[in-house]
Amino acid sequence: MLPPVDIAYIAEALRIYSEALTEVLEDRNGEADPDPRVLLKALSDLFDHLRRLEDGAPDQVAMDGFTPPASADLHSLGNYGIDLLARLAALAGTLLAPPKARAIEELALPLACWIARRGGELGYLEPVVNGAAHLANRLMRPSELEQLYGLLTEVVNAVDPRISQHTTSADSSRPWRVLLLNRAIVATRSHQPALMEEAFESVIEYLPEEAPTFFREGMEQMDALNYPSQVRDLMQRFYQQCCGRRVLH
Repeated sequence: MLPPVDIAYIAEALRIYSEALTEVLEDRNGEADPDPRVLLKALSDLFDHLRRLEDGAPDQVAMDGFTPPASADLHSLGNYGIDLLARLAALAGTLLAPPKARAIEELALPLACWIARRGGELGYLEPVVNGAAHLANRLMRPSELEQLYGLLTEVVNAVDPRISQHTTSADSSRPWRVLLLNRAIVATRSHQPALMEEAFESVIEYLPEEAPTFFREGMEQMDALNYPSQVRDLMQRFYQQCCGRRVLH
């Protein structure tokens, strides 16, 4: 199931994980670095702050115990919240079972979409991309993958232009690249040609050097995973567009 884009949901999910973290911390005599209670308190204060913004009360943002980041616009608040979730997920990876750590990181996706829906730009993508990948690995139904594609598209459209316009890099693990390729894979698994075409065009536009390899590997998957004919046909068209050119002699 996809997490709803809702601050109250994210806060409640974290409350459940906070209980598990607190229990582990008690077993360790309160020893953990960083202290998860500090991260959880910062997230709780942030979500209270965002709920006030959601309720249309921007003049009531000065809250006890919470100092917003400098120039506390949605851009900085979003990056701040995503960073806190990433740090908490990393800590949970050492204190809890891996599935719980992944579940915490998955919350970065609905938080990013919440920020995007209110006009904020996204600059810290890695936890969002990782969380979306965890979700994609669990989802099997095309209808759920179609919904995930919609959330990923919201993220793509909200990425800071300084990141999205940087199309050349030797780092194959950079989050912007992974986001675009994963979105194209999710579109393919949704079996929706319209989504595939949109995602594939983005791969060609933003990752022109990598597009041929993506479509070549995509064609290999068509046979290996027995995709429907409409999916095969579209993948074939983009494969020929990027890889099927011939030089005349």
